[in-house]
Amino acid sequence: MINQFRKRLIAMTTGLVAIILIAAFTAIFVTTYLNQKSDNYEKLNQAEQLRITGGKVTFDEKSEDAMEINRIVTGAGVYFNMLVNKSGKPIMIDSALKLTKDQYNKAAKYAWKNQDGGVIKMNGREWQYVVAPAIANFDYGSSDQTNGENDETYLMRFLDITDSKKNLSSLAMTLIIVGIGLLLFFFLVIIFFTNRALHPVEEAWKKQKQFITDASHELKTPLSIISTNVDVLYSSQEETISEQIKWLNNISSGTKRMNGLVNKLLTVAKADNSFDQLTITNVQIDQLLTNALSNYETKFAEKKILINKNMAKVIVKTDEVLLQQLFDIFIDNASKYTNENGAFDVSVEAKGREGIITFRNTGDGITDEDLPKIFDRFYRTNEVRQKYEGSYGLGLSIAQGIADQLGGKIDVESTVNETTVFTIRLPLKKQFSKK
Repeated sequence: MINQFRKRLIAMTTGLVAIILIAAFTAIFVTTYLNQKSDNYEKLNQAEQLRITGGKVTFDEKSEDAMEINRIVTGAGVYFNMLVNKSGKPIMIDSALKLTKDQYNKAAKYAWKNQDGGVIKMNGREWQYVVAPAIANFDYGSSDQTNGENDETYLMRFLDITDSKKNLSSLAMTLIIVGIGLLLFFFLVIIFFTNRALHPVEEAWKKQKQFITDASHELKTPLSIISTNVDVLYSSQEETISEQIKWLNNISSGTKRMNGLVNKLLTVAKADNSFDQLTITNVQIDQLLTNALSNYETKFAEKKILINKNMAKVIVKTDEVLLQQLFDIFIDNASKYTNENGAFDVSVEAKGREGIITFRNTGDGITDEDLPKIFDRFYRTNEVRQKYEGSYGLGLSIAQGIADQLGGKIDVESTVNETTVFTIRLPLKKQFSKK
């Protein structure tokens, strides 16, 4: 399920990024295209007056017999102008290009047939043109023309747009390559951050599945004991209760074990869902710890365990009930796992902004292999499984959850067959938000 969710999330995020990139690059291309089109149109229509008087070209001198021609401003690109008569035949050519007469005639003929403007390919180049009435009038003096009547003329303007089109094509190719590159880059980034974001979810999912498996296994054992002994009782109904006390004791033991496990599971569930149940008060740690130790004096006395206390007065802002439960877990563990005639040391001190509580007990210790796993739910070392029947492997997991809720942390160090040290660090004045 997690893998399917990961794939869908990556696909959706990548698709969203692709849409954004396509929209952004399309906007860039369209904007560039429109600007270039507007620029070309402006070049075609931005003109200066060219006056021809007595065969001489001037720009500022005026005379009554001067012929005026509009032409594109010098420096506005590669261009040429043609003045044509009403039949579309060139009368005058204003060009700095070395084109043949046939090429000019071809251009004039094409433009005259398509006077609304457009693009013509010629001499390996593309030319955008416009056709407009000219202000120049000529008296041809030919018998073919109406005597004394002026014939109207037209101006054809041709602008070379080959480079601008190539620039557009180059821009389109660049945007495509950059877009593919960015999409690939973002795809890899999305995969990386998706995996990082889903890692805690995946871990929680695995732990949940493992928790269900382990809980089912743990519950199966006492249920099996109860079921087996009940079957024995059914098979020997003629015997008295005193004669079957062994089977009843086994049922009682299995029931107690299952009851203890269920209570632990309820504690785990409560620890997982009690972030909004914190009641924050000023708690004197040394006093709370002294009261907690007094509840286990009998257990320590039975094993002749020496308790050494070194507790300074430390006050923290925390939830007293949860802190009491946290202390009970470590003290109860110490009463179980400290060896007979061993020692249990408890210390409390304040360092900087932290209150530090240390539990040190002698005993079998924890191996380096087991040390990273002891806070996992239902995890028990082989020694614990063999020696301590009442252990469920949930205590330290619950303690870790409580420490997280209180804004603290737990460290552990252990030496096999010597000592185990648990260190709890709690913030002295951490403010907890109430939901």
